[in-house]
Amino acid sequence: MKGYLALMRPVNAVMASFGTVIGGVIAIENIRGLLYPRLYLAMSVVFLVLLGGNILNDYFDADIDKINHPNRPIPSGQVSRRSAKYLAIVLFAVGLVISIFTLNILQFLIAAVAIFLLVTYEWKTKASGLVGNVIISFLVGLIFVYGSLSVRLTDVVVIFSVMAFLANLAREIVKDVEDVSGDVNRTTLPKRIGKGLSLIAASVLIILAVSLTPIPYLFFRWNGFYALVVALSDVIFLVSVFYFFNDQTKGQNLIKVGMILGLVAFLVGSAI
Repeated sequence: MKGYLALMRPVNAVMASFGTVIGGVIAIENIRGLLYPRLYLAMSVVFLVLLGGNILNDYFDADIDKINHPNRPIPSGQVSRRSAKYLAIVLFAVGLVISIFTLNILQFLIAAVAIFLLVTYEWKTKASGLVGNVIISFLVGLIFVYGSLSVRLTDVVVIFSVMAFLANLAREIVKDVEDVSGDVNRTTLPKRIGKGLSLIAASVLIILAVSLTPIPYLFFRWNGFYALVVALSDVIFLVSVFYFFNDQTKGQNLIKVGMILGLVAFLVGSAI
């Protein structure tokens, strides 16, 4: 059982699936968004699909992990590749079935598309670098849209999803710059255009994400608490840019902190 839990990485799936609940709260702009039962069905779908995606990651990386991570469940023999494959299929199937009970055809279609993208990412597009980065970042932003559809889809949710997409894509690029010497099986953006231009691209993405943050305050009359917290998030995002060029580890970690604070800002702005 320990091997299967390590394979599924449930803590990561719980954290990501919580984004569906946040999407619902932002959509209704009230803490009452937590009272919608369909929101928790959507959360279950995201949780199961992410578990399946985590398993696929180890399934497709099993040969590489024999060298780089021999203690992981598959290369260590705790879980067979065959068992991992079928467990991923079952989790995807159950998640897709639950999505039917959201009674929203768009949520069902999004769940199906997300599964397709996760499979193709692990199978093919991860090796292509930027395309894989875009897919993962698209799925990160899609989590909030998926949750909001349990209540209603609003402009603010779309704005937040775009911000999450831009910030996550920047972080993926910075991580690729950091790992460029070890990425022997991937044609990443730094390998195509060099580290310098890749970091400039990441910086532009961060600036674009920050430029969207005033919109809820200026056009949707969100409160001053939102403005205060999101301003702090923006400062951290912009500071991260300065670290991109000499300390990629700190730079991409600061992006993560900025994303968390941005999440808090949108919760404060919508729920208070």
